[in-house]
Amino acid sequence: MTTRRPTIVEMAVQLIIAALVVLLAIDVLDAYRGHACSEPGSRSDCYPWGSEGPVAGLWRYESKAAYIGSGLASMAVLTLSGLAPPKVRRARTGLSLMAVGFLVGSYLVSFA
Repeated sequence: MTTRRPTIVEMAVQLIIAALVVLLAIDVLDAYRGHACSEPGSRSDCYPWGSEGPVAGLWRYESKAAYIGSGLASMAVLTLSGLAPPKVRRARTGLSLMAVGFLVGSYLVSFA
């Protein structure tokens, strides 16, 4: 299978996806070093793990591991969807794959 050059639209979407992956990576690294708000002496930059506050009941905030795991899974899905366009023959297929990857990645981050 030969590779093709991505279109301008595909490259723009790839840049958006890359920016989202960078933002998610920063958040995951921050969460990795972060502390739960339930710990004594927590500052305002704590994470509400264990279903506290406005995120009570959301699966992603049940534990630090779930939060970091969902962030890493979302980054993997977004990265794979961003790499899809050169591997398909038509731009419409590449854009469709990136849209599906974006929706799945967004769902993983906001899984309730």
